[in-house]
Amino acid sequence: MPTQELEAKTPSAQQVGYFCHLGLEGRHLGGILVTNEIGVPLEFKYTEPIALNRLQRTLYGAALDRYLHETVTRDPLARDLHSDPKCIIAGFEEKEYLCTFAGREMIALQGIRSASSETGGAFARSREALIMTDEGHGLRAAFSTSDEVVQQDIIAWLQGISRTMDLLEPLERLKAALRMLAGDEKRRWESTRRVTP
Repeated sequence: MPTQELEAKTPSAQQVGYFCHLGLEGRHLGGILVTNEIGVPLEFKYTEPIALNRLQRTLYGAALDRYLHETVTRDPLARDLHSDPKCIIAGFEEKEYLCTFAGREMIALQGIRSASSETGGAFARSREALIMTDEGHGLRAAFSTSDEVVQQDIIAWLQGISRTMDLLEPLERLKAALRMLAGDEKRRWESTRRVTP
């Protein structure tokens, strides 16, 4: 697995992890980005893009999405993680695949126009919450745990980190990096298929 590692000297409570799985043109890859409290990258790892053939798609059936998200992308990245982020943030589209990631809770986040001012900063319902940051930004969150004490700790941590960085921007950088890697891999693959006269 190709990796880029940067020394992580930031205390772990201030490290933020980001996970992303992308399916692009029938190819799948995943990545993890760990940043410090202002968004500077500390660690980046990704899985090689894989493509499934028609027979594999047929045999895996309804289990294919979960297999790709968990077994093919998330689990190998979790095993190779060297940094120590407090939590792992994913896009809200990953909420069905949340679990602990290398012993850390995962949170799926989505920016929203505003959270209700009546919530006092957060409103929780089972595994989901609406969070209002000090800067007035609203976040929709889904948690990997139903433990309300852990959820409240995560909400407080997210509100604290949001004072020094945009919580969703590094996730967008991770997605862009994965798209770039997938494009590079596709060009490499296509160049090997060309036959010169």
